[in-house]
Amino acid sequence: MNNGKYKVVYDKEFADYPKFEFKINGQSLTEINSNSNHKYTIETLGENSFRLKSIEKQTDSLTEFQKTLISNGKPYYEITNCKKDTINFTMRVNLHVISHSGKFVRLK
Repeated sequence: MNNGKYKVVYDKEFADYPKFEFKINGQSLTEINSNSNHKYTIETLGENSFRLKSIEKQTDSLTEFQKTLISNGKPYYEITNCKKDTINFTMRVNLHVISHSGKFVRLK
């Protein structure tokens, strides 16, 4: 994805997901209108897929077993189509399970 500001538009079946916008600068992504404004590094997984790695330290209370379960299905974005300033995506938990889908629309 190119540097700039984007908004997330979910597909109809995921319309109740929280909406947010983000800024991309190189390999960095920052949420800009959510409650948390998290910062991530974009980790490229292949030609059409990437994962977001949080820059902030995780201060969660998961057990080692829960962490192991999560690591077996690390969510990643798969780009399914790209036209000008609109990028269609599918968020996958793993190869067989889709979490949600929609579009990243470039604002500027």
